[in-house]
Amino acid sequence: MCGALRLGSGQTGPVLSVAAINVAPVKALGLSRPDRIRLERDGVPEDRRLFLLQADGSVATLRTHPRLTSVLPQLDLGAEKLSLAFPDGSVTGSVLQADEPVTAELFGKRRTGRVVAGGLAEALSDFAGEALRLVLADRTGVGWDEGPASLLARASAERVGTPETGDRSARRYRMLFELTGAEPFEEDSWIGRRLCVGEALLGVTHALGRCLVINNDPDDGAKNWPGLRTLVEHRPDVTLGVIADVLAPGDVRVGDAVTLV
Repeated sequence: MCGALRLGSGQTGPVLSVAAINVAPVKALGLSRPDRIRLERDGVPEDRRLFLLQADGSVATLRTHPRLTSVLPQLDLGAEKLSLAFPDGSVTGSVLQADEPVTAELFGKRRTGRVVAGGLAEALSDFAGEALRLVLADRTGVGWDEGPASLLARASAERVGTPETGDRSARRYRMLFELTGAEPFEEDSWIGRRLCVGEALLGVTHALGRCLVINNDPDDGAKNWPGLRTLVEHRPDVTLGVIADVLAPGDVRVGDAVTLV
């Protein structure tokens, strides 16, 4: 059903469409922006597929390590290889040799995986200034916190007054899909409804509550904006964007139409 709804397929007037796709191969690290992803019922296979454990066994997040957002990962699941580009220009890459099983919990969700041996964790530990273990999740969906898909209209970020403008306006919110063609906060009206996003069918479940991470610059992690305080002036419930379940998997490309079913 959704595969036939493509941008330019006879629709007229403003078209709601996918402006950008954001994937975080390693939770708490920087984002990659692919032109196309495969969206499965549990999410994007590469999204948050790896995560970091601190010395006490807890999951590292951008709340505790905001600078990690400046490390840009590239994950090739087929080749089982991860590379990390650091802000000083250095790049470290390795095949993912995962062995020791581990379990952690974050936001009430159990996270299972295997510790990745080798220099990747050492490089991240040196950058963060403390010992970190790199973990390859057992399956798709282990890494996300709220749901397998998230959506935000760029117009909503611009209305809040995010420091970035244009095609950077929504990036600090780290949503899977950034959309154009919507009115500010139009996403609220989609809760409880279904959306075709490219070939995938989504069921929108709830608005996403924001946290202190939005106070930090999306490129280097520096605290450069009173994000939560600004957001509450526009959104007293401190939400922005929506979370959705994947009702039918499919490919999604930048430029694909987003259509209410």
